Amino acid sequence: MRRALLALLALLLAACTNTATDPDPEISREHHPRFHGWWVVAQPFHALYEETYYDFAPDGTLTVGPSDPADCSGHLSEHCVTGSVAKMQTSLSCVFGASWYSLDASHVAIAGDCSDQVPRDIVIELAADPSSNTSFGGAGGTVVSVGGEPDWSHDNWDWVFRKCPSGSTPTSCLPQ
Repeated sequence: MRRALLALLALLLAACTNTATDPDPEISREHHPRFHGWWVVAQPFHALYEETYYDFAPDGTLTVGPSDPADCSGHLSEHCVTGSVAKMQTSLSCVFGASWYSLDASHVAIAGDCSDQVPRDIVIELAADPSSNTSFGGAGGTVVSVGGEPDWSHDNWDWVFRKCPSGSTPTSCLPQ
């Protein structure tokens, strides 16, 4: 009986062992054209005003641009960017990292660089109507999940995502 159990255990271990020498293939991610280009993530609905610019490249690269206020004072003192989220009732937070992909035309997933050194995807839902992208109120920006967990939110004042008009830069990005 003992021999049979040992043989079964050996068989199970062999079945679970990965003997492949090639790394797993890279997962193909979509990068919906709605998101391509410069976006400003702003906190406009209080006495002060903060914003950070982000360039969503077609290849999935995310570049952090300038923030205002540039000295990272006031409400930007913790992260120096507006692209930040926090897990409710904890000290855990994440900021937008260096890559992104889209789930569809309304949902963007941004790689999160988190305070506990565990990378997490930050999934954000924007307004379904892309015509809101460049208006003052922008396309909204609701945190759906971070790392697959729903109990996260933007960790500062209400934010809006507003796309800069095509061909503009952070210094020329005005609401339409």
